[in-house]
Amino acid sequence: MAGHPNTPPETLAALGAEFPAEVLGNPALPLLRLAQPGLLARWPVRTLEALAAAPAAPVWLLRLAAAHEKIDVQLAAVTRPDLPGDVLLKLSHSPFWTIREAVARKPQLPPGVLGQLGHDLDYGVRLSVANRSDLSRELRGALRRDPHPLVRAVVILGEPQVSELSLS
Repeated sequence: MAGHPNTPPETLAALGAEFPAEVLGNPALPLLRLAQPGLLARWPVRTLEALAAAPAAPVWLLRLAAAHEKIDVQLAAVTRPDLPGDVLLKLSHSPFWTIREAVARKPQLPPGVLGQLGHDLDYGVRLSVANRSDLSRELRGALRRDPHPLVRAVVILGEPQVSELSLS
């Protein structure tokens, strides 16, 4: 039923939490989105969470999940390994520090996002940034002066150590 093109949108919304692949594969879904642009945004959180976590989740759905007001939906999106830059950028501005922290751990980030997260209000986000090996000299310097001692310690411990043996 979740994959049948004549299934009403309300039924798809109810079935999506349990059968996300079938709902995403429903041939009528693109038409429903065109006919009712805000349709999926009104679907239950559990359904959106399951759809965003599905391997076949399209980019348009990940964009919707990144902009959603509920942390569960954003979390389903941010835990995916294959997020496009615009979705990561949106998630980097999430009101939830746990989402921003997860973004800070992503290996590939759009330009400027790492610097933005390195100055985040939450020290947990800055701590994840400090753990990265690809920090610019400027960002590393800023994190060395961070108000939180753990952030400063992680940056210092992550710097290459000059051993006394290499100096002789």
